[in-house]
Amino acid sequence: MVLLATLSVMVFVPNDRVLLEVGSLLVGLAAGASFLRFGVPRQWMGSVVLVLFVVVWFVLGVSGYAWFGGFLAGALAGLAWGRAARSRTRVPAAPWTVDKRGFGSATEAWRVADEALHSLDGAKRGRLTVEYGSARFEVAGGVEAGMVCHRNAVAADDGSWVVLVHPAGRTDQSVEVPMGGLKGLMPLYLVHNLDSVERALADFFRNPTMSSFGPEWRTGDVAEATRLTGR
Repeated sequence: MVLLATLSVMVFVPNDRVLLEVGSLLVGLAAGASFLRFGVPRQWMGSVVLVLFVVVWFVLGVSGYAWFGGFLAGALAGLAWGRAARSRTRVPAAPWTVDKRGFGSATEAWRVADEALHSLDGAKRGRLTVEYGSARFEVAGGVEAGMVCHRNAVAADDGSWVVLVHPAGRTDQSVEVPMGGLKGLMPLYLVHNLDSVERALADFFRNPTMSSFGPEWRTGDVAEATRLTGR
């Protein structure tokens, strides 16, 4: 629209400096597009470009409108050009994430997740999170103190989280589980050893989007209430 408005003035307003106006328009287009597309290597150069823009505008006098319109139209085109270039070069998100680190393959993600699981001490390292798309697997606690394990096929759906349980475990006993900077008093039937959590982790990697679970997983209030949502 800016370019069309500038061209309309050039066509319909008589002027004996046509070549100067055309040249100012083309130079302004090139300068504006280059400035917004590629930017400047130093912040202070932006001020220099602005001063030069104003000086050229006034030096051209009546024909300065062509420079102004060309520069503004070029700047808008350069901005769109830069955005299009960034969107084409954007690296796709990694399918697997372990503690916010992306991995392209399940094998590598599983190796890192298993190492992180074995290193949980409940103090300095009290949490492990594995993600695959919208699916999420969480462990809180430590190898020695015991761990609480949750998973979900759609993490944004708070009501469908499940927690790993001992199906025949007692519900009348609780134990304190250190989870990084926090401690949680957890029912004993929700606290697991390393072997149980390793099997749950392996099952998550085999089928991360699974939404139907066996008796070793429990959903509802107990699953939501025992998640450690903060670090």
